[in-house]
Amino acid sequence: MKEKLRVIIMEYIENVNNVCTKMLEGLNLKSKEEFWKYKETHWGTEFEVNGIKYILHGKGCIATNDEMFIDWDFGYGSRWCGINPWILASMLEHNKDVHIEYYDSKRIKEECEQAALNGEMYQKYGLYYFTILIRETFEPSFPKEFDTLIVEHFDSKWIIPRNKAIDRFIRKSRRVYNHIEKSLNKYTLRFILDGKEIYSIPYDDIGYPENAVRIMSDILINTSQETK
Repeated sequence: MKEKLRVIIMEYIENVNNVCTKMLEGLNLKSKEEFWKYKETHWGTEFEVNGIKYILHGKGCIATNDEMFIDWDFGYGSRWCGINPWILASMLEHNKDVHIEYYDSKRIKEECEQAALNGEMYQKYGLYYFTILIRETFEPSFPKEFDTLIVEHFDSKWIIPRNKAIDRFIRKSRRVYNHIEKSLNKYTLRFILDGKEIYSIPYDDIGYPENAVRIMSDILINTSQETK
């Protein structure tokens, strides 16, 4: 992928994350998961929050006001967006972006496809995402001895005695994204031994390997949740 398109996509993802964060704040919600639940109980495809009009469509949303126009398809998991070449190209043209060569969705798709072949991106459910490269990760120092894992996420907490599923999660979590601390949907994993915290680390479903994410999802689903 050419650096020019990489920068365009990175800025696009950041802009989507920003308007979605403002939307959550305005609706008094904490996460994308809560937004889906909100949608189930509130009819309508248009609403205004903090001076931004949101228009839900198909698999995505438009956020617009007098100063901006952003269009995206929702990504999987906690990812607010993935890259739909047609939507990105149409948005660039609508905004009269200086990079007129990328008004062509076919060109964007070709560069994304090549990036996927090179391991820079991957495709899932029809959308493209950047791959987290090994140089962008660190090796976590999970403790070998602990008896309890506490998982905290906003107002929720799970207290889980050590079990085989947690041990599998640790084995699969060989590398973690360097900037996971900045996650928009951050959990905290606290490892406890004899009543004392001996290690903690942020967690989300983006900065960990997908095998580890699947295991942690099952752990949380199968464990009763407490309110802080």
